[in-house]
Amino acid sequence: MSARKLLSLMLIFTYCLAHSNAYSAMTADTSSLATADIANQLGWINSGENSCGGYYLEGPFIYPADADKPNAIEITGNQGLYRGSGTSELESLTIRHQGQQLTANQGFLYREAETGKLSIIDLIGNVHLQEPNTLVIAKEGRYHLVTKTKSLHDILYRTTLNGHEVAGPKVTSEEKQHDRKITTLSAFGSANEFSQTEPRVYEFDKTTFSTCPPTDPVWQVKAGHIVLDKNTGRGYATDARIVVKNIPIFYFPYINFSIDRQRKSGFLWPVIGHSKKWGGYLQTPFYWNMAPNDDMTITPGYLSLRGFQFVDYLRYLTHKGSGTMKFDVLPNDRAFRDFQAKAPGNINNYVNITGNTTEIIQAELNRLENASPTRNSFIWRDDSQFNSNWSTYIDLNHASDDYYMEDFGNLREITENQLLQEGDLYFKSEHWNSTLRLQSYQALHPIDRPPVTNQYRRLPQLILNGDYPDQFFGLDYFINNEITHFGLLKTPGASVNQPVGNRLNLQPGLSLPLNWPFFFINPRFQLAMTQYQLTQTQPTNTPGSKRRTLPIFDIASGLALSRDMTWFHHPFRQTLEPQAYYTYIPYRNQASIPLFDTTVNTLSYDQIFNYNRFSGIDRIGDANQIGVGMTTRLIDQRSGLEKVRLGVGDILYFSNRRVTMCNNTSCTDNPFNPENKRRLSPVSGVIDYHVRNDWRISTNALWNPVSKQIDNATAGIHYQTDDTHIINLGYNYARNGNPFSGISTNNSQNNLKVTDISFSLPAPFIRDLNLVGRLSHDWASNHFQNLLYGVQYDTCCWAMRMVGGRTFTSLDGDNTPQYNSEYYVQFALKGLGNIGSGNPNGLLSTISGYNTQFGQEF
Repeated sequence: MSARKLLSLMLIFTYCLAHSNAYSAMTADTSSLATADIANQLGWINSGENSCGGYYLEGPFIYPADADKPNAIEITGNQGLYRGSGTSELESLTIRHQGQQLTANQGFLYREAETGKLSIIDLIGNVHLQEPNTLVIAKEGRYHLVTKTKSLHDILYRTTLNGHEVAGPKVTSEEKQHDRKITTLSAFGSANEFSQTEPRVYEFDKTTFSTCPPTDPVWQVKAGHIVLDKNTGRGYATDARIVVKNIPIFYFPYINFSIDRQRKSGFLWPVIGHSKKWGGYLQTPFYWNMAPNDDMTITPGYLSLRGFQFVDYLRYLTHKGSGTMKFDVLPNDRAFRDFQAKAPGNINNYVNITGNTTEIIQAELNRLENASPTRNSFIWRDDSQFNSNWSTYIDLNHASDDYYMEDFGNLREITENQLLQEGDLYFKSEHWNSTLRLQSYQALHPIDRPPVTNQYRRLPQLILNGDYPDQFFGLDYFINNEITHFGLLKTPGASVNQPVGNRLNLQPGLSLPLNWPFFFINPRFQLAMTQYQLTQTQPTNTPGSKRRTLPIFDIASGLALSRDMTWFHHPFRQTLEPQAYYTYIPYRNQASIPLFDTTVNTLSYDQIFNYNRFSGIDRIGDANQIGVGMTTRLIDQRSGLEKVRLGVGDILYFSNRRVTMCNNTSCTDNPFNPENKRRLSPVSGVIDYHVRNDWRISTNALWNPVSKQIDNATAGIHYQTDDTHIINLGYNYARNGNPFSGISTNNSQNNLKVTDISFSLPAPFIRDLNLVGRLSHDWASNHFQNLLYGVQYDTCCWAMRMVGGRTFTSLDGDNTPQYNSEYYVQFALKGLGNIGSGNPNGLLSTISGYNTQFGQEF
């Protein structure tokens, strides 16, 4: 089935649902009157206070006088008549027993011939069976007193779903009980026959089922037999047809569905769809409720272009923590085999598309040819806390080949080329904390993508930190220790082996924090001692052993001033917080030290007060500088919330920065970069303004006083009143920050300029319709980065949404943007389940603050 045909079918279904009122208007008047009469009998009250247009009103429910006795039965009536055969006749019959109430215009009571005890009661005319949150209306029925079973004929019914069994107090007189609104999700329908053989289990023959308002039953299940078991929380139907205003849409010989929020084993609704990479596909998930703390979703599926796929997703809870596992396998992927066969003839094309060298392309081709057509992936995440001291964290991701994320990842994952594989053991006590870490990355090297460099592995890394505050003379003593073994798999096509080996860093220190009500000063001294033992040092000429010892001295100081003020007749407290931060670190030549995990920190307001301009340990920058900053805040004295925060800061350098990432122009941070010789850093500023509780404006910027230009800036506006009323506006700018320009860094076209707009808003003039979207556009390269669009129609008893998206992946040989796309169509019949082409929640989560309520009851 093509995507166009699938979409057409979905649109027809949506049209039928959305135009249900119009269809109803074209039916006979008698049908409309019958619908209104059904609603009236079931206690439906029209009201505009909710999306359903009304609610059920539950009448007084009276328990027997001996309500606490489980076998107590109370039978009352008027104008009794006793017949010689042992049969009694009562008018206006009422039977109350164990939270049930049966009433009828007339009742015939039959006794056992041998014992004379009541055994059967026949109910005639206007029969009502009432339980808390459940009502069954019939013309006639029978009640077996011995077995407590009931059978009714020609019935209407309503009952709450999703575990909403809210009842009033057990009162025994009508004067004490009042009518009660039922506004939660409820089902109603009709049936030829009704039977109840045990409490809270209802069976219907030749019946209907719908969670829509009885005044407008948009959809119904018409079935030969339906069972609603509130004890297990499951319902099932046989010979079932889903109809929309009497138009059949689906037929199921058997269907099993949940009627409450408890986890139950059973098949979920199938997923049907079409995609460019998969072709037409069908997935049939099965949910297995293994235990109260474990469950599993098993999803076999068929992809027309690839073959059969099996997906297994496990969730577990223990008394120590929680975790998830996901495993999927696709044996003998036909489309992947075809790709492997055609790739050798396209080497020159891949060179042009990616810009890779022929050596790299050939190495990636070898990996492709050696990859198995049986494809799989595995994900394991676990977070456990054993006691107050020990805990663990696991994040393990594996794919069978370099192309797995392209073929099976969603738009959030499809551009990932480094899959994290990490396990951590944590220890924490009053003065000491440690981390034992095993970390590596599986780098993916697709032949049709730009080159990817393998990352260093930490196998293992041990971090041990100690802190003893407020010791002798008010001194704080601390030490940060780390020992790491770095390994590396050679990047395919690389001609040079990078250094690997061990790194030991010992960094003791002490500080003297001095605090007064309006002033603080904290001088601190550290000694960083680092030792390297390396192999694979040729042909880079890196020494096999390297030591570095550096003293680090810094002084943090600041004032904290405040005053009370009134702004627009509202009381606020304004603070003024000037800070000064001096750092001295002598120069040490570190050019021969390899870069295992170090980068240059982007300058920001917070970075002004950090002693090292590099992240990681492989570079500790020389420094003789003072950072100054000024922060002012406006704090609401009624709520205690921060209304406004403004900050501006700068660094004054007393010497050039001689320690750099590299010794040549292979990277930006090199000895020839004039930025390392400036006396003043760019000026950093931050603004955070909460206009109201639902409006926030934030900006960060770096202004370069030499070039009189902004080096980088971010600006954002976030509006959110609830989970679905959201507007996000963002702008990112970075001078010389466009990785795809391929031109000189002094050209303005190399500046990164990206706008990001996302929203979730109700559509104007159309009730229950919600629009979502996101557009991220790169103005320097003149193409969009991310595009998301969707519409959701969510009513009282059904919902529909269509969501699509595209994500930029790379530029081809002609600098034409390449994208990956996803499309989803999904329907929800509330109380029954969802059906569609997949779940777009991963795509929608890219809208900041968005939390979908799709298919959930109001």
